[in-house]
Amino acid sequence: MELKQLNYIVTIAEEKSLTRAAEKLFVSKPALSLQLSRLEKEEGLPPLFSRTRNGLVLTDAGRIYVNGAKTILNLNEKANLAVRELTEQKFSLNIGVAPVGETFFLTRILPGFHQIYPDVRLRIQLCNANDAKAALMHRGLDLALVIDSQAEFSLFHSSLMAESLVLLAAGEDFQGDPHEAPVILPPRGTYWRATCDTLRARENICGDILCETSNHSAVCSLLRSLPVTAPMLSRLFSREKGLKSLPLSYRYPYYISVIRPLNRSVPPELQALEDLIAAEFQDTAEFQCAHEAAPRK
Repeated sequence: MELKQLNYIVTIAEEKSLTRAAEKLFVSKPALSLQLSRLEKEEGLPPLFSRTRNGLVLTDAGRIYVNGAKTILNLNEKANLAVRELTEQKFSLNIGVAPVGETFFLTRILPGFHQIYPDVRLRIQLCNANDAKAALMHRGLDLALVIDSQAEFSLFHSSLMAESLVLLAAGEDFQGDPHEAPVILPPRGTYWRATCDTLRARENICGDILCETSNHSAVCSLLRSLPVTAPMLSRLFSREKGLKSLPLSYRYPYYISVIRPLNRSVPPELQALEDLIAAEFQDTAEFQCAHEAAPRK
């Protein structure tokens, strides 16, 4: 019996469906079904679930087993936290950050957190929203700052930090046709790229792709030196000089959120980090939304 198997059984009981449980655990349905069968066989257990019209329902043996599994999982979580609190050794928090938000996190959040908890190491991983969600579910991350086209995340504890608009940026001396000019885009396979592709299609922007990068500083440098355009979040655009926003026909909202797993204990250091991020968005004028009066259709 492994803790992972216990977590699987508890999740199946909560979801009352192998399909929904598999989606929540980011595993395939056949793999989850195999784990359930293997556990029952290895432990010599009677069936833990019975199938009804309302989904999977715990048997009497299943209820006893799930209650015990929850107790073990809670004790394990508390034990890990207690051991860490009793030792004065350095420990790490694994944080996921959307690539376009790297500069903000490193310059605005990291210094303040280091002053409060100098002995806590933040391991920062740049990842898009999909990768961050998977890593959070598999305990690869403790918290993630994501920029996504949705504001709610049903499988996670989610705190909306801000809404930002996507605009089309260019150098202040740009005089070309924005529909034909070369464009800078983020890498493929991310929500941010999907949003940029939607903007290009709806606005009939058909210029060649100059390059693909999420490095904000590099994008701004290219915009100032070349007759090119780039989709950009208004909250990042508002900090930059030497750029201008080109008119768009539609409104493209994007949401900046902090997400972390549900039903997982939150150490004070992690809560402090989330509070610092929230305070920065609330109090820093840099992140007041610009260009909210973009025309809508």
